[in-house]
Amino acid sequence: MYQEQQIAENAAGYWRTLVQTAEVDEVMFVTTAKELDTGRPTTQALLAAALAQAREPRLKLLHCTTVNRFRAAQLNLAVSDSRDRYCGGESGEADVWIGVYNADSRPEGSTFRELRQCARSGKDTRAYQQLARYVVPDRAGVSWVAVGNAMLQTWWTRTHYWARNIRGSRSPHWRASTSPFSTFGHGEFIRLDLLDEIGGFPDFAYADGLLLGWILRLMDEPIGLLASTDHAEVPRTARDLLTQQRAWMGGLLNFGATMRWARDSGRLRLAGPEAVMLRCQHMIIPIAWGLSTPAVAAGMALVIGRFRRGEATLADAACLLGLAAYPIIPALASAEEDGDASRLIRSMATVLSWVVEGLAFWPALLSHLRKSQAAPAKTPR
Repeated sequence: MYQEQQIAENAAGYWRTLVQTAEVDEVMFVTTAKELDTGRPTTQALLAAALAQAREPRLKLLHCTTVNRFRAAQLNLAVSDSRDRYCGGESGEADVWIGVYNADSRPEGSTFRELRQCARSGKDTRAYQQLARYVVPDRAGVSWVAVGNAMLQTWWTRTHYWARNIRGSRSPHWRASTSPFSTFGHGEFIRLDLLDEIGGFPDFAYADGLLLGWILRLMDEPIGLLASTDHAEVPRTARDLLTQQRAWMGGLLNFGATMRWARDSGRLRLAGPEAVMLRCQHMIIPIAWGLSTPAVAAGMALVIGRFRRGEATLADAACLLGLAAYPIIPALASAEEDGDASRLIRSMATVLSWVVEGLAFWPALLSHLRKSQAAPAKTPR
């Protein structure tokens, strides 16, 4: 948890309820010294007060005093603490699982029961990713773009990750070899022996969840998928969305650094052509996302120009309709209970979110070309 003052108390309350109703052994909140003391209550202070009031021994608080650019130090501190208490300081055991959640994640209680069942039935799968459903923050200052972004992100995640991974095995389905996938930062689980095998959470670049997933793919380790949902917040405003998407796009562009790390550390187990294909699959995501906005806009402008010159055909009309519908498919496909806004407003919000996300690619690409590895700014909750 980093600069999470707004949701610290709520997070403590949610996980208190969850450990009392679900099969969770322990929840560790990890704060960091990177959060400077500005005279206002820190996340650490607010969490300590909330946990003291909760009186739940399975909720614990660690404060990471190691300051670096990324959050791997926080995660590895929690793992080290757990290993010392559960494994006597020895290397990881095959029945110990570590889960990672962002501060705003609210996983379903069935998650941990499902993980236990999967761990018993599939011993060869040592990492799992949870499905995500993105929600609009229930706080003041939320703009329309958050409504559209919640639908867009949920649509993208479900259509890509569910199709790729059929209940967590090495699926022979053709989509398994063509769809890019990895863990993506929250609702991810890794068995402790596998985590020890790769040397802990990666700290050589930004976006540890993506890096972890890529490392496992390059090691030819299967990544299972849990059907239970993690409800995660989207940014509240267009500006916050641009900040977050720039960071996420930057993380996607770090695949090359991951491949170099795997090669140099001797953990690259995929054959050369497979590794190259995997890299191409992953690079398609940020490049296509970044190019889709200007491509659709240019296509619509071209077709509209043909209409104005009286040169348009029925095929042009169909093309214009398809281009206009492309950004709003998530809103058209979503259920009415996804929000109180009308379908028209949700469609407009989805288009706005899609445009903002596409724009985020270009500053991320510029930072990547400059080889800037500074951690991205914290997105306000």
